[in-house]
Amino acid sequence: MAKGSASAAKQCRELSKSERSELDREVAELAWRWARRLTGLRADQAPFGPVDPQIPESERAAAHLARLYVLAKVRNSADERADADAFYAGQAGAGYPEIAAALGLT
Repeated sequence: MAKGSASAAKQCRELSKSERSELDREVAELAWRWARRLTGLRADQAPFGPVDPQIPESERAAAHLARLYVLAKVRNSADERADADAFYAGQAGAGYPEIAAALGLT
């Protein structure tokens, strides 16, 4: 929120448990989609869990390693965007307590 601002910024609410689960599923789906793309697996070939008898073990390993690679890239991308948004929030008047709260820091 802007310090001393007459018009308060809209407050961000917490994600519900079901929303956190939905977000986790969407991130997992994003990672699998990119892992399939990087390994050449078709959409109907992607392992959606640690064991998929329809896919040879070596292909599963490659898919999981590709997914790990993608998740690391997603983390880096999210960190860069979080840094930018922290900066922009500060520029818009948010203080350290609000930025820390948005980042889940105490």
